[in-house]
This record gives sequence, C-alpha cells and structure tokens, in this order.
Amino acid sequence: MRTFREILTTTESQLEAGGLHFGHGYFDAHDEAVALVLAAEGLDPMTGSEILDETMSDAGEKTLQGFLRQRLKDRLPTAYIIGYAALGELTFWCDARALVPRSPLMAAIHEGYRPWFEPSVPRRIVDVCCGGGSLGLLAAYHSPDSEVLLLDIDTDALALAESNRLDQGLQNTLCVQADLLGTLAPGSVDIILANPPYVDAEDMANLPREYQHEPRIALAAGNDGLDLVHALLRQASYVLSSQGVLFLEVGNSAPALASAYPDIAFTWLELVNGGHGVCVVSAAELNGSIDLTGSPSSRV
Repeated sequence: MRTFREILTTTESQLEAGGLHFGHGYFDAHDEAVALVLAAEGLDPMTGSEILDETMSDAGEKTLQGFLRQRLKDRLPTAYIIGYAALGELTFWCDARALVPRSPLMAAIHEGYRPWFEPSVPRRIVDVCCGGGSLGLLAAYHSPDSEVLLLDIDTDALALAESNRLDQGLQNTLCVQADLLGTLAPGSVDIILANPPYVDAEDMANLPREYQHEPRIALAAGNDGLDLVHALLRQASYVLSSQGVLFLEVGNSAPALASAYPDIAFTWLELVNGGHGVCVVSAAELNGSIDLTGSPSSRV
C-alpha cells in the first residue's frame, strides 16, 4: 500500500507525460492529479495536505487507475471523469451535457460588475447560454437580493443547470428554456452574462481532443465565431435597462467582433485570473449602434 504523497507524485508524472491539454477547470497536471486522487478515494475536494502520509485504500487505487485510463487514453476531461468542477467559491455537477465550468466572466461577478454598473444591487441578472448554470449560480450566490435567470435553448444542458440550482439551494434563481434573450421584456435586465458558442471554423478544426467530449452546440459558431453573437447583441440592446450592462465572452473571435461592429465601444477586460476575449458594453452604447429590426417578442 502506498501513501497519498507517493500516489500523487506518480499520478502527476503520468499526466505530465501524457501529452494532455489542461485548462478544463484545472490549471495543470498537479491540480488534476489532486482532483483525481481525492475523488478516487471518495474524499472531499477541499481535503488538504494532512492526508499526504496516510495510505490510500486498495479500492481507491483501483478506481484511480480507471480514472487515469479515461484521462490518458480517451482524453476525457477530469471534470467529466469525477463528475464535478468548481467555479469560484462553488462546486457544480458536471458532465457532457454542458461545457466544463471555466469562464473568465467569473471575474466580473467577483468585482460586483464595477465600475460598469453603478447601482449597488442589480434587479435582474441573466446568464444566457447558461449550460450547466455555473456562471448564473455564482452570480446568484454573490447577489442574493437579485433575481437571476438561467437561460439555454438546449434541454439537456438546462436539466443539468436545474440539478445544480437545486443542489446549491439558491432561492433567487430560475431556469428557463429560451432562444437567447427572446423571452425577456424590454428594459427588464440589469446585467447580462453571455458565454455563447464562439469558436470559429478554423479553431474548431484544431481543438485538442478534450474538447471533442464537450457538446458541439456549445462551441461551434460558424466561420468567424459570431453566428449567435449578432442576434445576442440586438436582443441585448432591447432587453437591457437604461443602466444595464452586457458582459460578453468571445475568446479568439474578439478581432472578428471588433471588426464587425466598429461603432461599438467594446471595453476588453484584463483578467487577473487568466482568460481573454471578454468585453463589456453598456446599454447606451448598444442602443446607439445596433439595428433593432426584428426585435424579440417579450414575455418575461
């Protein structure tokens, strides 16, 4: 029988040598090794170094070997193997119905949407293309006096979001099936958190194998990565309140977005915890630049 220290060292070395892509909720091989070992032994993911010199059970080692086969041979993301992933202070159920939680939009939530949103408490926050709901639920945790809507068109993703909503017990949240923002009333939203599909055709063709386990509907967005963004911007200009703000993640499609909308003053955020291609734009800036032709019907 081996100690956790020995097993962690061996596991980290195997992951480093495996030619893997890291970044699906875990920073590097060390982070993934810790997550896999703790999950295999059935320990709390917040367990610390106090266990390093204890011995791992035979059953735990056997489970870990199965986990490593999935990670090294099948290139399954660790979060899908163990069934959960953290974003900020919260941990969420995670499987192939939605992307692994990792959005750098988390930074806007932690900063209280300042300095772009002036009122202290947003009345309504919307997480559009919510997937498993991690962004919206993190927003609800930090803004308990706000109403938070989790929107997605994909019923499978929304079912996962509902499971996470119930697990977190956040009473100020609601899951709604919707095509982008099309169910919302004009001027009814203060903050939009948008992580839509934005991977362009070239990047889709060259993604590491780990991404192939995630739902294509949550990644692929046409030749320039903006297939959904055009409608999203138009609808956002319609549903945002006068002081409202859109936080939008577009990753590598940021140059295409800036080129497509030269008259919009996107502010590109410097993200202290990593990530790129996240911008913020106010309702006033959108309303002066977006053609509202074909505005969505409003119901909520």
